Amino acid sequence: MHHDDFARTVLYTWTTPEQIDALRTSQRLLVADGDVGERSPYLRALDVLVGAGHPLAAVLRDHPGHRRRRYAWTSPLATTLGLGARRYGDALVRIDLAPDALLVGVRPHAAEPFVLVDMSGKPVDLAVAVADPGRIGAVYHVRDGPDDPVAFREYIVCNESKIAEWSVATPAIRARVDADIDLLESLRRGDLAHLPAEAVRAPAAASWASAAPRPTPLDRWHAILAFDNERYRPTPSNLAAVAEALRGYDPAGAPLVHRPAVAFPADQLASHTAQ
Repeated sequence: MHHDDFARTVLYTWTTPEQIDALRTSQRLLVADGDVGERSPYLRALDVLVGAGHPLAAVLRDHPGHRRRRYAWTSPLATTLGLGARRYGDALVRIDLAPDALLVGVRPHAAEPFVLVDMSGKPVDLAVAVADPGRIGAVYHVRDGPDDPVAFREYIVCNESKIAEWSVATPAIRARVDADIDLLESLRRGDLAHLPAEAVRAPAAASWASAAPRPTPLDRWHAILAFDNERYRPTPSNLAAVAEALRGYDPAGAPLVHRPAVAFPADQLASHTAQ
């Protein structure tokens, strides 16, 4: 995963078995509203960008069709230990975005904080998303600026009408978790087993911008990561800890695949912002 190559169809989000029970009942994946509780770094970034006059920031923050969100990443292993003190849970949801969705890239400290691509990675003019916000499926949000205490990146799924399907407890999810465990065990005993100390301490975010012409195993490891924190430094003990967390994966019930039939709301941005 790199800043110049972030178009992905399949995402994963960790949660709790209790929240999976709620999903089975409601069959609505996106329920969290940024107006409830502490504002996330993503929403605080949008606040600043709205103040600077970026119309796309106002769409992402204020449009009713984008106000409910769920945070995700491209692989289960990269977020299973969490960014802060607490893990997100042992249950896992797979999200498949619609093939016609657009993805917004947001790097708040960049000279141009927004980019827009389709699912093939082809650039799209930002005016398209402003004029037709229902086409936006998710946001690739990066915090790797000089004032960010810990570099991290995440996907924000923000439009249920652009989710082709979401699933829990399926054989495909189990297979992906098992594949991640196998990868970690292979790296722990092989390519990342005997790195020098300076390589272990090297920041992952330095590899996030673009793929190296000849990436090393360490470059590839860094490119998987969502969080540039100590838990994901590629020591044998850290890799074993990530694998152990994955072994605690809880399907939280029987397999379920849900295909949302949700209409994107009509453009109410101006009236909602005025309220």
